[in-house]
Amino acid sequence: MRAAKPGETPVVSVLMFVYNHGAYLEKAIRSVVGQTGDFPAEIIIHDDASTDGSRAIIENYARKYPDLIVPILQENNQMQNGVNIYTNYIYPKVRGKYLAYCEGDDYWIYAGKLELQIRLLETHPEYPAVFHNCIVVDAAGRRRPPVKKFYPFRKNSLYTLKELSYEARMPGQTASVVMRSSLLMDMPAGVSEQFHKIRTCVGDRQRTLLILLNGPALCLCKYMSAYRYVTESGTSWNARTRNKNLAGKYFMQETDFRRFAKEYFDTDLHNDFVLFGTGVMACLRYWRNPSEENCSQYRLAVTAAGGKRELMMRLITCFPGALLTLTGRVFQELRWRLPG
Repeated sequence: MRAAKPGETPVVSVLMFVYNHGAYLEKAIRSVVGQTGDFPAEIIIHDDASTDGSRAIIENYARKYPDLIVPILQENNQMQNGVNIYTNYIYPKVRGKYLAYCEGDDYWIYAGKLELQIRLLETHPEYPAVFHNCIVVDAAGRRRPPVKKFYPFRKNSLYTLKELSYEARMPGQTASVVMRSSLLMDMPAGVSEQFHKIRTCVGDRQRTLLILLNGPALCLCKYMSAYRYVTESGTSWNARTRNKNLAGKYFMQETDFRRFAKEYFDTDLHNDFVLFGTGVMACLRYWRNPSEENCSQYRLAVTAAGGKRELMMRLITCFPGALLTLTGRVFQELRWRLPG
């Protein structure tokens, strides 16, 4: 991987979101700049006003690689102000044909990762993205068991919209994806506006929805990145949401997903399992303990459904599909565990 020459368009834009990742950031950046292959690239690193020295690390590497690294350094925290970092700051800088992601606390473990995924996308135009497996590490870098509830082990296979509809698990963790930038950059203005209005709870799932609405994604069994899974402290999504009730937000997200898929891709998203599970959870937690958090999540579910009666009707209509999906997931889990 090298910097683009004057007048040359990068083949890939690597996007890095950083906030107080100082303890891990150098490892993340080195894993990206150390990628092999003779193709032009750019690394866009956005720091959201970190207070732990992350900014100084980014500035240091930007001086070392001035033609490769594009720093975006905020003076005030934008996410806390409700600003979408990607649409307002990162995506406008993108020039690459492909997009890769590596947040500041994750890192890549295979120097040929980008080269391999780009080659597959170049030779298989039918795939909008390529994912792969990841190892899981803790704050100290020690190996941890896989986080199967989000990212189960994938054999070489295709991951389709059907799988995303049926389960909350993803085809791969953020640092594993390389996708065609045209999926985001070339959307008609009206479609793009509605896509970014989706009331999302998990941004990775929103991006994966868009990928799969454009075709099946290729999943590789090879381990090429490390996912830093930290739940005890810090600024990661897992640490910030640990033990929190997010059922209403998930229900609202999945409701918006279904609407977007139907209105703009004429696709029926059969996400009954996730809708039923999150909707029921929002109701049960509120009925058992009407705390401020549980009341808030219940109200979000009611709002997403269009009213209390509508929420109950939505859960009733989703139940048969949810039961069917649960049965299918049991057989799918057995298939993943079989050798070969």
